Amino acid sequence: MGRSINEGKLNKDYILSKVSQETIFSKYFDLPVDIIKHCIDTGELICSPIRDDNHPTVGFRYDNRGKLKMRDFAGFFWGDCFDAAALVISKITNQTINISNKYDFVKVLKHISKTFSNIFYGREKDINMDEDIKNALNTITKHKPNIEIVVREWNERDKRYWDKFGVNLQYLNTNFVYPVEQFYIDRNVNPEPKYFYSEKDPCYAYFLGRDRKRQVSMKLYFPKREKGVTRFITNCNHLEGIYNLERNDYDYIVITKSTKDRLSLGCTIRSISSLYGGSPKVKIGVINIPHETYKLRGFEYDWLKGKLNNNGILISLMDNDRTGMLEAQHLRKDYNIFPIIISKYLNAKDFAELREKYNINQISEFINKTLDYVRETNEYNGEIQKNNIEPF
Repeated sequence: MGRSINEGKLNKDYILSKVSQETIFSKYFDLPVDIIKHCIDTGELICSPIRDDNHPTVGFRYDNRGKLKMRDFAGFFWGDCFDAAALVISKITNQTINISNKYDFVKVLKHISKTFSNIFYGREKDINMDEDIKNALNTITKHKPNIEIVVREWNERDKRYWDKFGVNLQYLNTNFVYPVEQFYIDRNVNPEPKYFYSEKDPCYAYFLGRDRKRQVSMKLYFPKREKGVTRFITNCNHLEGIYNLERNDYDYIVITKSTKDRLSLGCTIRSISSLYGGSPKVKIGVINIPHETYKLRGFEYDWLKGKLNNNGILISLMDNDRTGMLEAQHLRKDYNIFPIIISKYLNAKDFAELREKYNINQISEFINKTLDYVRETNEYNGEIQKNNIEPF
């Protein structure tokens, strides 16, 4: 005969007196308990169970109050076993479960007790609940996280950082770049801020538009983090800078490989009063792919071509390393996009570094010579030859 639970007795302490925090995490995130315990004992990281993750970024650790927390160092989850259960239950019920709300928290406790019905009620587990959890996890891995930011004021440290790349604060403001005080990811089910501003670890948010469901697309950038530590958090994967590509008659559109390069090149072009020493200004648009292994899609190429005038040219400006060269070759092969690589003798792998090392007059000369070269080569050949990757 099954046992019943007094509703007044159903609280967090009662739940944890029957099932461990490791067991709840294991059930709702479909992780073996042994793996969770190994992470706790060794500090080793594993791949995230709730998103596509090619590198180990998730760890488990008890805090000084005895609460087991799972932390995704990419910033997508940081919470305890009840936060984990709430995230999954939100997808099962198709409702927002906010555990800071007492009524919702009781829902979570009830769901846990029913999930472990053999322990709490002395009856067999409902296999349908296990199936619901697995289906919800599958949905979560495909879910677009909701990133919310608390904006702070620009300060002198921000100004000095962006000044290095020739980018002023006015340009950042008009290109939807914001200094971040705090940010949240899926705040309703994971209410703790994932970040607080620190001078040693500043964060900048790039607003990249809204999708068809009107959900914000966002990228967070942490410039001072070392290699191997998460420097970018994003909930989208598409061309960036489309809101600032306003014209339909560009002479050139440059495709860079990063937001920082786009901002640096765009602001530099704006600051140069005349690219051709008194002749009419050349209309140059700048856009960037989200990363250097991104494969441009056909409809994106068609859209970019539609932003050019009749004689306009698409140019790629990738890093001068192997990855950048491969991406430039891909864009040339698939779309006949003119490839430009910064010559290594200039001691800069990308435009932002180039702008940091050279003054505005030198940069202006580089740009003039490059555009002359692109125009003349394009007119002479009609199309780009295979070995035509030349110095910037």
